[in-house]
Amino acid sequence: MQRINKRKRPTLTRVLFILMCTVPSVVYFSIFYIYVNINSFVMAFYTVKDGTIIWTLNNFKLFLEQIQSPTSELSTAFKNTLITFIIGNVMFVVGFFVSYFLYKKVPMYKVFRICFFLPGLIAGTIVSSIFMRIVGVDGPIAPTVQKLFRLEYVPTLLADPQFANYVIWGNMIWLGFPGNMILFGGTLSRLPESVLEQGKLDGVNWLQEAFLIIIPVIWPMISLMLVLNIAGFFGASGNVFLLTQGNYGTQTISNWMFMQVYNTVGSVDVSNAYNYLSSVGLILTIISVAVALSVRRIANSYFEGVTY
Repeated sequence: MQRINKRKRPTLTRVLFILMCTVPSVVYFSIFYIYVNINSFVMAFYTVKDGTIIWTLNNFKLFLEQIQSPTSELSTAFKNTLITFIIGNVMFVVGFFVSYFLYKKVPMYKVFRICFFLPGLIAGTIVSSIFMRIVGVDGPIAPTVQKLFRLEYVPTLLADPQFANYVIWGNMIWLGFPGNMILFGGTLSRLPESVLEQGKLDGVNWLQEAFLIIIPVIWPMISLMLVLNIAGFFGASGNVFLLTQGNYGTQTISNWMFMQVYNTVGSVDVSNAYNYLSSVGLILTIISVAVALSVRRIANSYFEGVTY
């Protein structure tokens, strides 16, 4: 006779073990993601005055007024965020070609790889401290700027509105290689050698290989990273908080939102800081999602997905 295997009922110990592994994660997700996001959505539509909740759209109105005012801090933050976003996407393209040249093992490629990766392996606070010393009054860059602009004093670059933004953008360019290079390097290492060998037999050069073979093959990964970059437009800030905390005209939107809460004095119900920032976050999220989905649709229409 054929033996029938009956499914055993889980023991009490097994059930308790499963609950111990899943319940904390579910509770954490419910409180710190679902509840927080739902509460933030609701807070955007009211203000608190004398302990009374007043449902209003004034939070959205205030944001639109401030971002249109050329003298407001939020307007300056938006401009700096736009420039930071552009620099980030330029570095995205540069990072791809640097990764490609390292993949092709150009002369001294190991040295370049170490130089590009080293800042990404050190804690951000340490890197920022080192960078602040390099661009400080006693560093090598400030005296050079003094001579270049014929100043009567050695400028404190991160505390001077004339230079602060340029120094932060320089820091962003310096640190813009490691992250993308890791992703690009891992993707390029998986390219099928047979395809590249066939290209060599057909007489393609490096430039043709990059644009006609490699980019179409890894386009799904590039399009995904491009969509993520677009979606993170309003989060582009570089190391503004660590270097200047948004002072001296270096404010960005994400740092501005953080500083609004960080500098809130007294009761949040009195200042309504959270309510206002909830409305700002809701507007920026809607814009980011709409733009990211549009870019994703356009990016996916260029090349079909390739499996390798």
